Amino acid sequence: MFANTSSNFCLALIIFLLSIQSTLTLLCYECNNCTDIPTCTCDHTVDIDGEHSYCILLRETFTTGGVNIEIKHFPRNRTSYYIYDPYYISVRETIAYNDITERWETTSNEITYACHVDYCNKADLLKELPSNGLSLMLPTDWLSETLQRKVDGDPTLCRECTVEKVCGESPETMNISKICQRHDCQGSCYIEGIFEEAETSQFCYTSACPDDISVKLPKVFINGIYYINKNQFEIVDIFVTCNANDCSHLHLFQDIKDKLQKNLNNIKPFLPGNYVNSIYSTSIIFLIMILSLQMFIFY
Repeated sequence: MFANTSSNFCLALIIFLLSIQSTLTLLCYECNNCTDIPTCTCDHTVDIDGEHSYCILLRETFTTGGVNIEIKHFPRNRTSYYIYDPYYISVRETIAYNDITERWETTSNEITYACHVDYCNKADLLKELPSNGLSLMLPTDWLSETLQRKVDGDPTLCRECTVEKVCGESPETMNISKICQRHDCQGSCYIEGIFEEAETSQFCYTSACPDDISVKLPKVFINGIYYINKNQFEIVDIFVTCNANDCSHLHLFQDIKDKLQKNLNNIKPFLPGNYVNSIYSTSIIFLIMILSLQMFIFY
């Protein structure tokens, strides 16, 4: 009797393991004709390789007021940075000084919801994507002190690198004094820090005086990704336009990471509830059914 039970269990286990391989497919909605979020519907689905792709909803807002909506699947190797978990919300946001209101303001340029469960990128969720993204912000006194020119007409001391970018383990360990020397800019200083270059963990830095010497308002452009399962926000890259004297120093990026504020209250519809990884959910149900059948036959 025990031998039969053991054999039945082994058979069920084998079927379960085989079923995992057979359920590596993923069903995503995919539509190209959505132009208005409130009225957007999407019934078309595609069957994709769930091991190498995942589903997404994307909303991109243009400065002209237009909106781009994407409902589709996305290959893991398409991004310029490594995706650790295809269950996330990524944002591109700008913190800029408004000289009319004389205030620092945040703008959401793009927000993406990625998921890995059958039919998880349904069009109805577009309405839940917060219009202000994650509301990324930095302390306004720090922004003004660090990025704004103190006296009109003063030149901006800015590093100019002789190579396209300088990479190292982290901003704290890099020495850029020889490759990126300080020069006076008549306009603004452009600085970029990339925290994850492709699939490496290198930090890459570049800085330059732009050819256009017209006065540019200071701003911080941030590309970040919030991994929902890890409850962790990671900065992918930062691009800064600044007018303050000697604002292109390396510790600027660590300051931004340390001081960055975000609001996760508006992404509650996307947080784990009944979320189960699609690769295993069907398999678990199937295993329970097999075991129940084996017990019924045994008795």
